[in-house]
Amino acid sequence: MAREGTGEALLPVLKNQMRSARTALWLRPAIFSVVAATAAVLLATVDIVLPSGSLDWLPEVETAAVENLLEVLASGMLTVATVTLSVHMLVLNLAAGQVSPRAVPEIMADRVTQNAMGTFLGTFVYALSALLLLGFEVVARSGVSLLFLGALLMMLNAVRYLVQWIHHVAEILKINHTLHRVHRQAVAVLDAYLADDAPKSCAEVATPSGEALPLRPCIAGYIELIDGERLHRLACDHDLAVRLLVQEGDFVHPHRVLMAIHGARPDAAVLDALRGAVVVGFERTHEGDPRFGFELLAEVASRALSPGINDPQSAIACVNYLGSLLAKAGSCPPGRYPAPQTADGRVRYLRADFAAMLERALRPIMRDGAGFAEVIDAILRVLRDLAEEVAPDYLDSIVMEARRAEDLAEGGLQLAVDKKAIHAVAREVREAAARRGVSAAQ
Repeated sequence: MAREGTGEALLPVLKNQMRSARTALWLRPAIFSVVAATAAVLLATVDIVLPSGSLDWLPEVETAAVENLLEVLASGMLTVATVTLSVHMLVLNLAAGQVSPRAVPEIMADRVTQNAMGTFLGTFVYALSALLLLGFEVVARSGVSLLFLGALLMMLNAVRYLVQWIHHVAEILKINHTLHRVHRQAVAVLDAYLADDAPKSCAEVATPSGEALPLRPCIAGYIELIDGERLHRLACDHDLAVRLLVQEGDFVHPHRVLMAIHGARPDAAVLDALRGAVVVGFERTHEGDPRFGFELLAEVASRALSPGINDPQSAIACVNYLGSLLAKAGSCPPGRYPAPQTADGRVRYLRADFAAMLERALRPIMRDGAGFAEVIDAILRVLRDLAEEVAPDYLDSIVMEARRAEDLAEGGLQLAVDKKAIHAVAREVREAAARRGVSAAQ
């Protein structure tokens, strides 16, 4: 991860780390382990803070029996946690080969697996902590009983998660499960993108003048986060106008311009601060990048259509999920998309619009599926549904994509009957658009 600048420049990096914490395999197990160790200490020493004799009602348990149970629990849970991690790595490897390497983070973010690993590791930590406390002979009689009851509860919970996880592993291996996860995450990102806050404003309105100063990154990689609030604050504080030439998900390098800066020439510290507001990493992430979900589903579809896999039904499933995403994106008119600049004109953004999402979603599948009548038919049916429901501003783009799909199918299909069926569905798209004000001749 890039760490450009100093001081406040670390804040965007921290924001990005917090935003992508859901895919971290270590976070939940670490939290579960801390909670388990804390619980062991509290159960062992709770009689110190309670009134004398308040826990005498607990049944007496021999220390040797508790130690034996804890030893079995510690060794068993360590083994189970190791096996779970090994199987999860195998699942990630299979997903990278069968679906897409870009889909691996979504499987890493699986809560059932993370909770299962956290439960197994937490139970191990609990047993180990309890054994250490018993070995130091700092546990009273009531504490031994409480540690025993805690061990039983932890063991039952671990068995429950083990059974659940065994079934869940089989579900993860299904491609439709992965597609559903990618779609669900893409919907969440798209909702957040369309619900972006109103642009902020400072006292002075910027009027860009003079020659722009280009600002380039120090390293190569993908833009994972653009901290708009920090950019705007810096522009206001130093009387600058900033025009971003990239957006989250773009690949940048030291010879590509990140942003153009107008105003008094800022010093090196300000340039570093502006550069630090754009976090560059080694891979694209879903968070903040509404285009990525569309591109990932399109990539999975193209992979399914490759000669080595030849699975058009999986490609059609991707098309259907893309249709759902496009319907959501198209239901929002252009005026409700995130503003291209702040209210005072200090910061101008490069924004993804519906046309860009439509192009990135369907064109790769049209290209690779031109020889599959059922795939082109599914694409045209999605476009027909969109033509009947999206905001009228997007109808031109939909008709254009329908024409592209029809032309590609004309060159890729062999049977005249398939071509005739495709032309019929393409005509339905144009007719649906014509009913809403777009010429069918386009």
